[in-house]
Amino acid sequence: MRFHTLTRWFAGLALLLGLALPGQGQGTFQNLGFESASLVSAGDSQVQFGPAFPRWVGTVGGVQQTIALSNTVALDTAGVSIINSNYNAYGFIPGGVIEGRFTAILQAGYGSGVPADTVLSQTGLVPANAQSLQFQALQTVGGGTAIIPFAVALGGQTLSLVTLGNGVNYTLYGADISSWAGQTTPLSFTVFAERPHLNNQYLYLDAIRFSSQPIVPEPSLFGLAALATLLLGRRALGRRR
Repeated sequence: MRFHTLTRWFAGLALLLGLALPGQGQGTFQNLGFESASLVSAGDSQVQFGPAFPRWVGTVGGVQQTIALSNTVALDTAGVSIINSNYNAYGFIPGGVIEGRFTAILQAGYGSGVPADTVLSQTGLVPANAQSLQFQALQTVGGGTAIIPFAVALGGQTLSLVTLGNGVNYTLYGADISSWAGQTTPLSFTVFAERPHLNNQYLYLDAIRFSSQPIVPEPSLFGLAALATLLLGRRALGRRR
């Protein structure tokens, strides 16, 4: 009896601590590459959102989603998809799996008859040594690649993104997040719908990670040209001397 009493006492104390410190129960960010997906059917080309996106929350127009699309995209509707090698892009929406077995697609378009933004978010602990957030993404609209309006926020603040490089079917983005190192805070990716609505906006998203390396942007063509001009100028000056 005494053992059971002590067990209950410690359980109650843990519950009280959890209520007093809600952020402490979140733990580290997980499933940042979407590789923990389990596709539980919810009908034709649909799966249950929770098993498909463990630890993540998806919203469309502020409404939390319980269903995600699987291996397809919506043509005129906002939503979230999980895709693998069986992905069917209808033949006119470029893109596919970026890394590993699964990639997420955030789609902003119509939601309940009005343009609706789509958000994928998770709350977790930023590693204590983190200097940057990096992720791979592809921006498209129906018919081809294009620059679409999207934002990444940490701790409720929109991050300033820089391009770090390019792959076959993605761009590597990064942002300085050193101010949040060691903090438990929300991370969100938002794709904004067109207003008025004309086309769906698609953001393929994958390989999100916190890095201990600071952001070093990929050199621009202008910067490389300026450096080449400087080097040629120094060489010419050296010959004159």
